[in-house]
Amino acid sequence: MPDRKEQILDIAEELLQTRSFSAFSYQDVSDRIGISKATIHHHFPSKDALILALVIRYRTSLISTLEKITQEHATPWKQLEAYTLLVSQVMQSGHKICLTGSLQSEYEIIANGTRQELANVCSFVHTWISRLLAEGKNQHVMTFPGSPEDQASLIQAALQGALQQARAHGPKQFTTVVRQIKAMLKTT
Repeated sequence: MPDRKEQILDIAEELLQTRSFSAFSYQDVSDRIGISKATIHHHFPSKDALILALVIRYRTSLISTLEKITQEHATPWKQLEAYTLLVSQVMQSGHKICLTGSLQSEYEIIANGTRQELANVCSFVHTWISRLLAEGKNQHVMTFPGSPEDQASLIQAALQGALQQARAHGPKQFTTVVRQIKAMLKTT
C-alpha cells in the first residue's frame, strides 16, 4: 500500500499545478484518494502545512535532478537541453504548470514559510542556470548580452511564461520559446 502522506502530497501537487493554491481544498484531495479530511489533517494540520511540505519535497527532488543533469551532461548546451526537457515534461503531463509558477501567481496568499521555501527553490534554479551560462560564455560556446545572472532571469521567466501559454495554446508555444532561447544563446 502506498505511503498515505506521499499520496496526499502527490494529489495536492497535481491539483496545485492544474488548478491553483486557492482553487483546491482538502475535500478535493479526500475525494481523489478516498480518505477522510481528518486523515489529511492528521498528516497536514493546515493547507499551509501541506503546501510547505510540498514545496520542500519539490526543492529536494529538483536539487537532486539538477545535480544529476550536471554530472551526466558535460557541456553547457547538453545541460540546457536536459533542463528544457525537464521543464517540458511538466507541460506534457497534462495541462500543468510548474509548481513554483503556480505558487508565484498567488504569492500574496501563501504563508511566509512557504514563500521562503519558494524563494529557495527559485534561487537554486537561478544559480544553476547562471552557472551553466557562465560556463558556456567562458568556453565561447554561448553568447548573450548582460551577465549570466540577468540572462538566467530571462530564461526562467520565458520558460514559466511558455508553460502558461502552452496550457492555452498547445505545446508549440513552449517549443517556440525553447527554440528562441537556444537561438539567442548561439555563437556565430
